[in-house]
Amino acid sequence: MLVITALAAQAQQDPVLFSEGNQLYRQQQYREAAAKYQQLIDSGYQVADLYFNAGNAYLKSNQVGMAVYSFEKALHLKPGDAAAEQNLYLANQRVSNNIEALPLLFFERWWLQWQQLHSARGWAIGSIVWFWILCGGIISYFFMPGMRHTWLRWGLSVAGVLFIGYFSMAVWMQNKAYHNNTAIVMRAAVKVKAAPDEGSKDLFQVGEGIKVEVLDGTKDFSKVQLADGKTGWMPVGSLKKL
Repeated sequence: MLVITALAAQAQQDPVLFSEGNQLYRQQQYREAAAKYQQLIDSGYQVADLYFNAGNAYLKSNQVGMAVYSFEKALHLKPGDAAAEQNLYLANQRVSNNIEALPLLFFERWWLQWQQLHSARGWAIGSIVWFWILCGGIISYFFMPGMRHTWLRWGLSVAGVLFIGYFSMAVWMQNKAYHNNTAIVMRAAVKVKAAPDEGSKDLFQVGEGIKVEVLDGTKDFSKVQLADGKTGWMPVGSLKKL
């Protein structure tokens, strides 16, 4: 599926490039279409639907690593999007020797679901809304004696808790967006080393499209952790951070 209308307004400063990408996709020239979408992304457009279109083009042209990366970025910008989740699943089916993630504990699942309740923008807007509701309630309580009912005190407590919760999540999501240590492997059959040295022992091998967590790094190597808990060192050039 190709998203057209949702992105058109975002790409109006470069409509020719966007239209060319869509046209190439319809003509089944998927590699060329992906290149057009990537030009828009590289020029600064950070739009979920653009990454979604790029992911489709990359997947159709068998560029699995970039397809996984693009769908992950789409979900990062638009959490819970069903189409992006489905296409990410399809892309991951193309990943050779994909790693099975360790099962999440119940509180980890709860925390993940809570984060996905809103986007970073949604949490920020919610915190502003609850802040003004809280301010309105405080003004009513102190300057309108007739409003000092028990229900207002309870309402202020609820508004205060919700404001703190939304504000904390907005800060958390913003920090997560700018300090994301997740990366996608972009090369086929990358050997993971025991130390950040080309001559060190090979521990195991990972394939293109596998998602890893970057723990540490040097100029030439990154220490990564796989979904199953294994760790090792990979060349920096074999990874693309989300």
